[in-house]
Amino acid sequence: MTNFTVRPIRAEEIDKVSELISAGYYDDIFFHWVVEKDEDRLKVVSDYYKVYLNSKGCIAHVAETDWGEIAGATVWLPHDADLSIYDQIDEVVGIYVDNFRAVADMSHEREPKNTAFYQLVGFAVNKNLQGNGIGTALLKYNLDNLDKLGIPTYLEASTPYHGKGVYGKFGYERMGELMVFSDTAVLYPLWRAPGLL
Repeated sequence: MTNFTVRPIRAEEIDKVSELISAGYYDDIFFHWVVEKDEDRLKVVSDYYKVYLNSKGCIAHVAETDWGEIAGATVWLPHDADLSIYDQIDEVVGIYVDNFRAVADMSHEREPKNTAFYQLVGFAVNKNLQGNGIGTALLKYNLDNLDKLGIPTYLEASTPYHGKGVYGKFGYERMGELMVFSDTAVLYPLWRAPGLL
C-alpha cells in the first residue's frame, strides 16, 4: 500500500503535473482523436494543461507519496473561467487547433447554464500507483471543499459512463446528450449536485 498526502499544487510543480496528466491521457481513445500523431501527443497535451494550470481561478491538487513523488493530480476550472485561455490554447496546440476548438465550443454549448459550478478538466494517476485509492482521495479532497460551499461540479468523461466507477461513487449522473466528435471520440457529460458525500 502506498502512503500519500493530497494537497494543493505548488507553482513550481505545474510542468511536472502537466506532464503527468498528459502521460495519463496518452492512450485515451478520445485524446487519440484530438492529437492524432503519437509523437505529438505528450507535448501538445502537456502544453494544453499548462495553460489551464496557469489560468486565473484554476484549482489543482496533487497526491504526493511519502518519498516525494507526485502520484496523481486533479485540475478544476470555474464556470466563468477567462475565455482568453482558449486563445492561449490555440497557440500551443498547433496543427490540432481545430479539434481542440471543436471540443471547447461543444463543451460551452452543453455545459450547465445560469448556475455557478466547477468543471473537472484534468484527472490522472500514475499508472504504476493506481489501485491505492489515490484517485478517490484526490476527488474527495476538492469535492469536500466544494460541498461546504454548496457548489456543484461538472465534467466530460472520455470513457463510457454506466453509473459505476469513481464518478458514480461520488454521485455524478449523466446529463444532456453525448458529445460526439467521431465514431471513437465521445464525451459523457456528468453533473454532481453538492453535498452528496
